[in-house]
Amino acid sequence: MNSSRTSDLDEGFGLVEVVVSMMLFAILAMAILPLALRATLLSGENRDAVGANALASGTLAEIRGTFPDEGANSCTAVTGIEATRVADTADTGLVVDTSVESCPGVYPAALTVTVDIRDEATPSLDDDGNPTDALVTMSTKIVVTAP
Repeated sequence: MNSSRTSDLDEGFGLVEVVVSMMLFAILAMAILPLALRATLLSGENRDAVGANALASGTLAEIRGTFPDEGANSCTAVTGIEATRVADTADTGLVVDTSVESCPGVYPAALTVTVDIRDEATPSLDDDGNPTDALVTMSTKIVVTAP
């Protein structure tokens, strides 16, 4: 009779086992939490980089479409696209800086057009007031046939 009574008392978990297992779960959670937070932060940074790359590629594609290689592109028209701090139409908070190298003396020639993408929320300026720290910088060549 006594043996059946002891087996009834040994069934289930005791308070000590539950507390120990909760402590182990808490320690594991504290170890994993910094990794999860870092992964979330990197995911946001990668999303911003992808958006900046897409904006730069789209801007250069638009420029290439405006000035095709087979067209009679003038240097004046190409340098006319130069612009600073043009906001993204998709309202991403990114701005586009487009620069064009100076016109050559001999034609036909190829001009380098550079697009810099910056975050409008965190503008960085050097000592001369020029923007720095572009998220993305991409370039293309445009064929010009006349001044």
